Amino acid sequence: MHSDQLHGYALLYRKETMSDEVRRLSDLKNDLERFVKGLGAYAMRVADPKDFENAILGCHPRNFLKNCNSVVVFGIYVGLDYYRSIQLENKTIGENRIMHIFRDWVQYRVFEFLQERGCHAVVPTGLFDREKLIHRLSLKLVAYEAGLGVYGRCGIIITPEYGPRVNFGAVLTDVMLEPDEKLTNFNPCLDCRLCVNVCPPKAIREDLSPPTSHNRDRCVNFVLKLRGRTDDNRFLCGYCYNNCPVGKTDKPGFRLSKYRNLLDLSVQERERLISVCVREVAT
Repeated sequence: MHSDQLHGYALLYRKETMSDEVRRLSDLKNDLERFVKGLGAYAMRVADPKDFENAILGCHPRNFLKNCNSVVVFGIYVGLDYYRSIQLENKTIGENRIMHIFRDWVQYRVFEFLQERGCHAVVPTGLFDREKLIHRLSLKLVAYEAGLGVYGRCGIIITPEYGPRVNFGAVLTDVMLEPDEKLTNFNPCLDCRLCVNVCPPKAIREDLSPPTSHNRDRCVNFVLKLRGRTDDNRFLCGYCYNNCPVGKTDKPGFRLSKYRNLLDLSVQERERLISVCVREVAT
């Protein structure tokens, strides 16, 4: 066999191997998306960590995971329930908002999904600057880079589907999933000045484009003053979030329910069901 024939077979084998790998990664991304949506997210996309040029120094995905090749980002509709919280007995620290707790749970389920398939994964947590409330990885930035939404005048992410009424979560992984494009042809703030007009501390400027239109320091300092005056370290402002007209809805993010058990049934129905099921267990 001539050397040029051997070279040709080698190239063909390499192409087939690469094609198999592309299919495997495509299947993995599709499987992950179905899994995430099954958990309650309405969307999942992937951001390329090479695009995070606007990340604060020390707050880049690769500051968490050096060999990060993909940022998996998902969105959960929260509707009117962004502020709904749960008071757990003996709990004194950490997040109490129900949809934030749920978001964190989904993040760890995604982490487990990737780990079980041989991928290295990390859930980004913690504050980079505790005084200014700057997180080590901005979930607003990851949502923007993944194309789930765009920055609004008030500095929050506006989505086409639900406006700002979304919680975002992210998981970093070393597997190289196909990245999604940023969102284009969507500029919800172009002809809107509502948040500029209602902002109590005047932290939003009309003459600047998002996200530089939002004076974050003024906004955060105002919220901290509110917390000091109310003696409530979870107190929020909410004017821009509540008044944003994009995706405004009266649809709740969740409904409270409970698992049923035998004691919820009438005595007659309970005894009938126990009798039938005991017989089936015995056979």
